[in-house]
Amino acid sequence: MIAFTCDVDWAPEEVIEDTLNLFEVFGVKCTFFSTHHSINLTKSNKKLFEIGIHPDFTPLLGNNSSKSLEDILDEIIDIHPDAIGVRTHTMVQSIALLQKFAEKKMLYEANSFMPYQTGLKPFRLWNNLVRIPYNWEDDVHWAYGYSFDDSRINLDSDDLIVFDFHPIHIFLNTENKFRYNEAKKYYDDPKKLQEYKNTDLPGTRDLLMNLLKQIKSSNIQTHKMKDIAYSTLQDMFL
Repeated sequence: MIAFTCDVDWAPEEVIEDTLNLFEVFGVKCTFFSTHHSINLTKSNKKLFEIGIHPDFTPLLGNNSSKSLEDILDEIIDIHPDAIGVRTHTMVQSIALLQKFAEKKMLYEANSFMPYQTGLKPFRLWNNLVRIPYNWEDDVHWAYGYSFDDSRINLDSDDLIVFDFHPIHIFLNTENKFRYNEAKKYYDDPKKLQEYKNTDLPGTRDLLMNLLKQIKSSNIQTHKMKDIAYSTLQDMFL
């Protein structure tokens, strides 16, 4: 079972639209974990795309936020009231958060990252949330020093495979932290970001394109995260 996800991370509209277009062209499903209101996400093709939430609780870690945990969560749920899935920014998690997600009627959470691991399985937590682990992320791929000519994930496996991309890295075709660190000061200026696109080495966009082509040519089925969660619950009660 293969699922693509994207952590939106406050990307500007042009960058989000660019990523949506890629998945649309190949007819591949993707779940977007959103940090903010986006017109492009709101009007996106719901047959292909699911919108989850991507709240940022990191200000609470430094005790420098005037907002409470519930304030932060309610703000993003107000923007995406139909969302039933959550992955937190920087994968912040705790028992208190898991309890709050359940109270807010989330179906699943996707914070457990296990790079390149096989044999992943979603499972139900004590509060009925489904935990869906994931095993690939673009910025972690370069943190390992791996080339983007190979995802190191076998798409022919029967295992659960969950990719996590970021629209900004797809847009820049990022291949290492140095390019991103130079470009991110222009994060809200897509025209300026164009100047920082990687055209020399295999990068995030190249790898995603290769995956999408392989999936289309091999007629591999892809899934939204909510469908994996529903399937998990059904299997448990059969």
